[in-house]
Amino acid sequence: MSDPTEADEVDSDGTDPIDPPRESTPGRGPGRGTWLEARVAEALEEWGYHTETRVELLALEADVIARRNELQDEPEDFLVVQCKDWEEQRIDKEPIIRLCLLAFVARAMPVLCHTSRLTQQAWELAQAYDVRLLNLFRLQYDELPPLTKYRPPRGMMPHRQERFYADLRSDIPVMFWSDRKSEVDLEGPVFGEPNDPPCYVADRTGHTEYVSAHKVDYTFHERRD
Repeated sequence: MSDPTEADEVDSDGTDPIDPPRESTPGRGPGRGTWLEARVAEALEEWGYHTETRVELLALEADVIARRNELQDEPEDFLVVQCKDWEEQRIDKEPIIRLCLLAFVARAMPVLCHTSRLTQQAWELAQAYDVRLLNLFRLQYDELPPLTKYRPPRGMMPHRQERFYADLRSDIPVMFWSDRKSEVDLEGPVFGEPNDPPCYVADRTGHTEYVSAHKVDYTFHERRD
């Protein structure tokens, strides 16, 4: 399997088709984000989702929202994506917090597509809240990468030392340990046990299921660029 962190080909003019130059690519550059939003929407459409871009959720705007064409009763059936097409500026915790808020509002799985690195605090926050992290090269996969017990997956050239997901989460305060189960269609995150991950989608299952990092494998396909 080829390394997804390296571009395999370049166009006839010498440019990288995966990460084209910002100064000559429409929708890229300071204050712009439409190029990356379009690429994310394109990838999700190929992965079996219907998408919309720049959608207002209450008083905030989501860059991309997606609904799986064939629902599978999984948290990944509904996605809310935030795109950060930054050249050098590192992503701090604020975009992660905002994305998680959008996910809670939309009752969808949070996804961050980014072109620059995350700070250590932002990375740990994303892991604790099960935020899927995508870069330009991971948009070349055939599907959304699964959540794994170890973050990031083994063999994917992680930019940080591998961590077990439970190590990145604190316990829920004892005050909130009471049985709060309800048949009401809740509009917020639910925790099955004191140290369980958040369930953004209260009426769907699977939010505590993680695959083994040893078993993660991705196939590639030729994109129609």
